[in-house]
Amino acid sequence: MKIPLSNLSFSLLNEDIDISAFRCREPDLTEFLIEDALENQAARLSATRIVLYEGQVVGFFTLTNDCIIRKSVSDDDGEEWYPYPHYPALKIARLATHQEFEGRGIGRAMLLKTVAIAMRLSQYVGCRMITVDAKPKSEGFYLKYGFQKALINKKKDTIPLYRDFYRSYQEAEKGMSPPLTVFDERSR
Repeated sequence: MKIPLSNLSFSLLNEDIDISAFRCREPDLTEFLIEDALENQAARLSATRIVLYEGQVVGFFTLTNDCIIRKSVSDDDGEEWYPYPHYPALKIARLATHQEFEGRGIGRAMLLKTVAIAMRLSQYVGCRMITVDAKPKSEGFYLKYGFQKALINKKKDTIPLYRDFYRSYQEAEKGMSPPLTVFDERSR
C-alpha cells in the first residue's frame, strides 16, 4: 500500500537520528548512510536527508552540486541561447528506500522533495538540471519520473541521467491556476 506524502517527514541527517536499522537492497548505499553520510555532510561535501514514516527511517537521499555538459542535453531541454559549455545542476548522489518499504511511494516522494529543493536553490544560485548516475537496476525508476539519458556517456558502471526541472516547471505552470510562481512568491 502506498504511503501518502503527507505521512512522511523529511529532515537533514543529524546525530540524533538512529539510522542503524536502515537496510536497502544495495549494501553500499546502506554502508554510506551508516558510515559516511554524516562525516561528508560535516565536511560540506554533500547533504543527506532522511525520510521518516511513523518514526522509522524508510529512505534517504544525498545531494551535492554538479554540472552537466551542454552537449549531453537534448535540444528540447535547456535554452538555445545559453552560451556556456555546462549547465549548473543539483546531483542526486545517493537515493535509497528501506527494503521493507519498497514500492510504497518513498522513492517518488524523495524525487518530489529533490525537485522542491532544486527550485528553492535556483532562487539563490544558478541551477537548471537535476543529475544522477543511475545504477542499471535503477534506470527505469528515474526514466519513469521524467529523467532522460545524457547524450554523452563516459561512465562504464552507471548511466548518467538528467532532468531539466525548470522546463518541467514551466510546462506544469501552463495548466495551473493559480500559477506555480504564486507559491514561489509566498515562500520568500
